[in-house]
Amino acid sequence: MAVIVHVPAGATLDDTVRLKLVQGDVISTVARGEWIAIGPAGGGGTGGEKRVKTQRKMAAALTAEPNLPHTQRFAVAVPQEAAKRFNPKLSIAVSIDASRPGRAIMVSASSIGPADLVGDLRAAFAPMLKASGQDEFAAILGASLALKPLETPDLFAIEHLVISGTGLVASGWMANLGSRIIHVVSADLETWLDHASIKRSARADVHAHLHSRHALTGASEEHGFTFVIPAAAVQDQDLYFVEVAPDGAAVTFHGPVPVAPERDDALARKVVGEAFGDIRSLRAEDIDRSYRHLLSIDKAEMRAQIFDFGPPLRNDKPVASVIIPFYGDGFFLNCVHYLQRILDDNFELVVVVDDPRIWSEVYNGVALRSTGFKVPIRLLRNVANYGYGGANNIAVRLSRGDVLFLMNSDILVKDATGLHRAAEAIRDRKRGSGRELVVGFSLLYEDNTIQHIGMTFPRSSSMGNLLVADHPMKGLPFELYEGDTIRPAHAVTAALMAMSKDLFQNLDGFDLRFERGDFEDADLCLRARQKGAEIQVHVHPGLYHLERQSIPAIGDHDIRAMVTYMNCAEFNRRWEAELSKPKRVFKVSKPHPPGPSDTQV
Repeated sequence: MAVIVHVPAGATLDDTVRLKLVQGDVISTVARGEWIAIGPAGGGGTGGEKRVKTQRKMAAALTAEPNLPHTQRFAVAVPQEAAKRFNPKLSIAVSIDASRPGRAIMVSASSIGPADLVGDLRAAFAPMLKASGQDEFAAILGASLALKPLETPDLFAIEHLVISGTGLVASGWMANLGSRIIHVVSADLETWLDHASIKRSARADVHAHLHSRHALTGASEEHGFTFVIPAAAVQDQDLYFVEVAPDGAAVTFHGPVPVAPERDDALARKVVGEAFGDIRSLRAEDIDRSYRHLLSIDKAEMRAQIFDFGPPLRNDKPVASVIIPFYGDGFFLNCVHYLQRILDDNFELVVVVDDPRIWSEVYNGVALRSTGFKVPIRLLRNVANYGYGGANNIAVRLSRGDVLFLMNSDILVKDATGLHRAAEAIRDRKRGSGRELVVGFSLLYEDNTIQHIGMTFPRSSSMGNLLVADHPMKGLPFELYEGDTIRPAHAVTAALMAMSKDLFQNLDGFDLRFERGDFEDADLCLRARQKGAEIQVHVHPGLYHLERQSIPAIGDHDIRAMVTYMNCAEFNRRWEAELSKPKRVFKVSKPHPPGPSDTQV
């Protein structure tokens, strides 16, 4: 992200001057010392009239005035980590922040495009790209640059341009692609797709077409391409194909290619599948280049409205927050109403609706019975569907307790004793300055067979021999369990999990790279263990999990399987080396009732 600052002649800039960018609660500033001088307006470059294009990421009221006489211009880059905090779909207010205002400084919000690189901004833009971490893109600016229109339809064609999930899928052909080094970049130069992310394919039909026009430069039939690029990053702008000469001495921006896609999930998956192959044949890095955006949901705006019901939250002692996301169906509000009967004012319930389609159903179900509530309920209306991890992260931020219980909507708590004990155990650790504690619970199916007493991570032949999250003793009668009532575990399910709010926030919550409720709980537990936390399972009857009944509308079986594999591959990329080490002995601190202090897992 970059802006151009115009400084009137005679104005003095001291070290207190900063460029300030504001979007809601997100604020970023860039010190004067990091601005790069690019010469006076209207001078240098190509000598022609400067093309101005309003920057879509800036406030519409801020427009460029490149022909202002007697001004010095500066290019200002926003660091990559700071730029990521801004929502590309919303405007950004740009201003100058200084302790001594002096003369007014005009801020331009014009975008920087390929024509500028060929022109007078090239020298300034290279260090800006390096500062933002785009080293490969920055390196090409040392070459001889040219801008050239694409020769269509003789030498180039786009055949598919569709949106699915958060990705834009583009496929087509380009003459002699197999022997050329081609990248793709957005018109604002903010989104760069390197050549390794573009899948090439043989096209005999195109080869024959090019042969008939004497346009072949070699024997290779590799003319086809397919790539996936973030849809939000190229919204309302063009693409350019960037060709780098084999010796790196010359770079040509081919374009612009207009982007006017339609949403078609089935076609996007078909095109990507034909080009990249079955998702189960790909490594995590290849999934990132192909399927990830198609299977992801947009999490750019993480906002929720708050509605409070029931008695006020007590402030004379800590409370525990029970966080329950809803998606697809409001039927399991019955479980929430039952919690109202068995919990007391040591708790608050945070119900987060992560599906706009069921908002009215859930809101009415809560509001109509709110006069009888004895436990405060905070009802959250997410602006969009953020997935299980995103919904929990929002709810934690808006919760008021010191202890968190993350609970699926299809958890039935018949006996709340275990929740009280877990909350006090977590607080005892905090008071004693001991290791943080993450607590999972024994969960049963409705027929009293075991659903969960902890997780292990064996390899699965059905998942390409990757490590999976497995539940030992799953499906066996609960009475067969003869172990301790508190047992250690590598990880526990977030269908019902407890920890301190401090720990959850120190871990930055669930990692949103895990989509739609798979593996993010195991990842959270392993990250907690890395920070020294202890993972326990508290075993006792009275907790039931009506597994997967709470997400009937998450998508068809094929999509669900693809999401699960993608999350599994990501989990293995992070944790396979650690989990493949020889098994270790974990100790349970102060087991109750007394029992063996060491347990092999």
